[in-house]
Amino acid sequence: MDIYKLITLNQPYATFPQALYKILEEGHTWIEWNPEGTKIRYNDPERLMRELQTLGFKAQDSASLSKNFNDYGFKRLSDARKSRYDPWRSNWTMFAHQSFLRNDADSSNNIQRRRARRPRASSKKSSPCSDDSVW
Repeated sequence: MDIYKLITLNQPYATFPQALYKILEEGHTWIEWNPEGTKIRYNDPERLMRELQTLGFKAQDSASLSKNFNDYGFKRLSDARKSRYDPWRSNWTMFAHQSFLRNDADSSNNIQRRRARRPRASSKKSSPCSDDSVW
């Protein structure tokens, strides 16, 4: 079983995509689907983190929020983080995932967290300068 699901087993929304889908279904003005229902966008990352926290997730800052999107294979299409401070919330951050679609909650339930790739430990430790193949 996925360790992330073990941590969130007692929560009604065991994965990030499920919680995100639930938030989108509530019909907020700060997070929404595009007209085709294939992309999402939000303009209030602090509010999104608070909503996720009420659902039992531990998103503390924009980096952990971005990590969740990345870990589940969402593609960032636009990024409001690099814009100036926006008190009117007119800058949006947009994401898409081929299985995260409006009116198809079952597909979003099948989105799996990607496993981290770890480099294999090498039995021979050498510096790049001692390797004859560099020259």
